[in-house]
Amino acid sequence: MSQRVCIGQIINVHGIKGAVKIKAFLTNPMDIGAFESVTDQHQKRTFQIKAHSQKQGIVLASIKGVNTRNDAELLKGVSLYINRNQLPQEDSDEFYYCDLIGLTVLKDSEVFGKVHSVENFGAGDIINIQINNGKIYSFDFSESTFPVVSVDQGIMEICLPHGMEEVLNED
Repeated sequence: MSQRVCIGQIINVHGIKGAVKIKAFLTNPMDIGAFESVTDQHQKRTFQIKAHSQKQGIVLASIKGVNTRNDAELLKGVSLYINRNQLPQEDSDEFYYCDLIGLTVLKDSEVFGKVHSVENFGAGDIINIQINNGKIYSFDFSESTFPVVSVDQGIMEICLPHGMEEVLNED
């Protein structure tokens, strides 16, 4: 398991006083401002974020020391990280999506592939799986498609959606 977790990304600026728009990867997007500090991917920069409002997972925020639009423009694209121990402990039947990356995916007890990434573009969670032939396919992350998820065992089981078997056989 990763010791650092990406909780959001600065996607744009707002106004002339250095405000930024952050795509939050949290259940409650406003929690992006609840952490004492967050860092960039390489832990070279530390940010203190104050969340002001949110709409559809995008948080309007200010960052301590970022006072102009030009300062904010320099931060576009920066991913925001915290240490895993800053997150609440998940229940035994819960997990963080970052823990799914790299899990072995089984189909009918055979290795089907590995989880490549987890995404959400607004219409639901998508699991990208790199199958054994090297190609990456996207699947709806639902209990019907993935009835078993065991981070402790390092596996997920997949039940292919109707018609997907034929698509895979064509490739």
